[in-house]
Amino acid sequence: MKRMGIALIALGLMLTSVSLSYAKDLTTTGLEEAFIDAVGTCGPSSTVAGSLGKSTDPAVKIALRDALIVEAADDAADVPGANAAHAACMKKELTGRGYTSTQEAALPYCVKHDWPDPFSSLGNCIKNHGRLEGALGK
Repeated sequence: MKRMGIALIALGLMLTSVSLSYAKDLTTTGLEEAFIDAVGTCGPSSTVAGSLGKSTDPAVKIALRDALIVEAADDAADVPGANAAHAACMKKELTGRGYTSTQEAALPYCVKHDWPDPFSSLGNCIKNHGRLEGALGK
């Protein structure tokens, strides 16, 4: 019985340490996944989402989806005019996933310049732009 209890405690500690280290290990792909997860958790902050479901035109759907991504990045960086509740949710989710404040600040620039397809190099941009802003003291 004692061995079983010790084994369960050890297993619990191991799983906890693995999940904590995973949350803070933000490779370039991890940065992208963390942002996508945060957007999925917090949802959209405007009526653009309502328009997304009403359109049948694929080009319009792509444009609206891209607008939602840009809006989420702006909210994460807390730019002026951001939806306060959505911004708080995005910041909480990204901080919980290991983002730093300089990486959050880099999100709007990186999302807007990560074209033609969002998330093709978002993680690299956030990592490099975040380092640059941190070095410059912004």
